[in-house]
Amino acid sequence: MVSHREGTSPSPPIIKQRRIMKKVAIIICLVIIGIGVIVGGGYYWYKKQNEPPQTVEYKDIEEVDKDIAKLEPLQNAGKLSWQKSYRLGIAYLQRGRTADAAMTLEGIVKRHPDFYKTYESLGMAYYKMDDLEKAASTWEKAVKISPQAVHLEDMIGRAKQKIEFKKRISTLEQEIKSSQVAWQKRFELAALYIGMKRVEEAKVQLEEVVKVKEDSPEVYDAIAQAYAMSGDFEKAVNAEKKAVKLKPSDEGLKKRLEEMKKIQQAIKNEKYLKK
Repeated sequence: MVSHREGTSPSPPIIKQRRIMKKVAIIICLVIIGIGVIVGGGYYWYKKQNEPPQTVEYKDIEEVDKDIAKLEPLQNAGKLSWQKSYRLGIAYLQRGRTADAAMTLEGIVKRHPDFYKTYESLGMAYYKMDDLEKAASTWEKAVKISPQAVHLEDMIGRAKQKIEFKKRISTLEQEIKSSQVAWQKRFELAALYIGMKRVEEAKVQLEEVVKVKEDSPEVYDAIAQAYAMSGDFEKAVNAEKKAVKLKPSDEGLKKRLEEMKKIQQAIKNEKYLKK
């Protein structure tokens, strides 16, 4: 038998095997590095795609218009990230382009359904479009997604209250059209109109009510509020004076009268300064 003594060189097959193992080790290292680069790059891309957009705060309307002019062509060309689309949606909302805002934000919800602020802004667009059911359900999604949206619960309550107002208004309108109704229902309808900021319609009903309820401070108080909402503070003050005269012990009526007088005087002063 042939044996290797200490200090003798490895045989050619062993040398060849070691070279192969070294090459394999290098290849494995390169593969691991490559996988690391791919995974790292993929994570960076994923993070960039899913990173929430910054809070949008505009200083003035010019800044809003600049954003729309810059982002709108890119949106139309399909070259806008969802974060920038969100910014465009907010700009539309700020500019009063509510339908455009809703359309843009709806697209973002489909692309990235986990960002609660999109639902918050989309709900506001629906609310401004008087689609109260959609507004409430959209805000409820925001609250479900994030505890940070808990402040929207007040808006959800307000939207649902308006839904009930609209239903009651529809019922009262039908009753008033179909038959002679008691003044109380006209007064309720006027109050609901005021709550929905349908001031001119409220005035029509209150004019009918006051014909039969000239002795009611509540009616004159409602008339005063309607005129104040429409900016006619002279008529508002006159109506509130009648309410106070009929019920001089009511501190709430007195307080509203003083507030209306102050606004009336401020308007007179402003007109005088403009002259």
